[in-house]
Amino acid sequence: MSSSARDAAPPAYVHASLPGAVPLLGHLPALVRDPAALLAGLHRHGDLVDLRLGPNRLVVPCHPELLRQVYADDRTFDKGGPIYGRFREILGNGVATCAHADHRRQRRMLQPEFRPDRIAEYAGVMTREAALLADSWRPGEVVDVFPSCYRFTLRVVTRTLLGTEVPDALAGRLQRAFETAFAGALRRVVRLPAGPRYRAAVRTLRSTVAELVRDHRAHGGDRTGLLAGLVAARDEDGTALSDAELHDQVVAMLLAGTETTASQLSWTLRLLTAHPDVLAVLYRELDEVLPDGRAARWDDLPRLPYTDRVLTEALRLYPPGWVLLRTCTRDTELGGRTLPRGTQVVLSPYVAHHHSGIFADPARFDPDRWLPERAAALPRWAFAGFANGPRQCLGADFARTEAGVALATLLARRRPVAPSGGRRSDDRPMRLTTVLRPHRLRLRVVDRRPPGSPSRSGGGPLPAGD
Repeated sequence: MSSSARDAAPPAYVHASLPGAVPLLGHLPALVRDPAALLAGLHRHGDLVDLRLGPNRLVVPCHPELLRQVYADDRTFDKGGPIYGRFREILGNGVATCAHADHRRQRRMLQPEFRPDRIAEYAGVMTREAALLADSWRPGEVVDVFPSCYRFTLRVVTRTLLGTEVPDALAGRLQRAFETAFAGALRRVVRLPAGPRYRAAVRTLRSTVAELVRDHRAHGGDRTGLLAGLVAARDEDGTALSDAELHDQVVAMLLAGTETTASQLSWTLRLLTAHPDVLAVLYRELDEVLPDGRAARWDDLPRLPYTDRVLTEALRLYPPGWVLLRTCTRDTELGGRTLPRGTQVVLSPYVAHHHSGIFADPARFDPDRWLPERAAALPRWAFAGFANGPRQCLGADFARTEAGVALATLLARRRPVAPSGGRRSDDRPMRLTTVLRPHRLRLRVVDRRPPGSPSRSGGGPLPAGD
């Protein structure tokens, strides 16, 4: 290293407070009204930006180097704090929510269940369920996309996690319970009463998961899957997970394995219906790899690079995990500023993914920005679709495989289009819950291969009125 490089002054980071806070609620009204506008524009105010949600004061790093520092140091920037505590009441102390002191032990015990050979086994379930999803989208019908994708992801996660099937009625109950519980938790963050519906939803989640775990223990000898592996797992001292720990892992996996992938698939379909040029390229790849419209398998995925780029770009534009909370465990320095112990730090993949200094033309849907030669030029810590650093999502490969199999299978057989005769049902702002997802997305289903007709290439626009 040259002396000039060694002596170079550290970058001068810009610190700022986000304007527009209102009494008592801070920036919460603006965030709820238009989360995309607030989050996408945050980096324009500075590299380290202060904002307020109710009584909670938070710091948001926007610069890639500051993001790297926070992601990499999970001892100093740990999970916890008053906001996080509200959600931990729902999610418990699983690997996705536990503090640093518990994380290493839990992650080591769960890691074997997410090895590539295990993902390949789970992919068989994903293929079967993706075929059922595609068949359930009947030509001519208008589909409510997110609930349909949610039922698919819940069937996958329960069959891989528990080795059993979950009826649609239970799937709907779990989805509603998660939504109600997290909506109540958000109210409690700003010190508003959550109400009896919140308490009932939390009870429903706990009792349902407890029932699933009890049922698995009663029939565990006849089942395989993630939970069977967790029951058998032992840490370095030979200690097994307790019932409470098993409960918390199941809750976390039910959330992470359902809403996030269902959201990613929903956003991807929304983007594709709005970008027929991208959809045409995708159909050409699918017609080459899945010419007979069969369901995609694990060994098909390496031959679907454009499908993978489409999903990655949708994940960049609309990362389901839009906010990741950290708390300073000690006084520390970030970007030339001292953050006292207890400072709440927000890592927002949405903020980073829409940073014009990181991604060229960040609002543009451009799957080819993930071509290897272009992606290599991006800062390592810029993309956080599955978080980063030691706390990167343990199930990232599971989620990528599931989304790839589902999208390829669905589009090999069906073409979703915006319903005719009215404005797009998803023009309203995105829905701000635990994940970012379209407020409402309805798409009309067209069969790509009508009975008795030749296979359609999908290489161009649909005929008028299709």
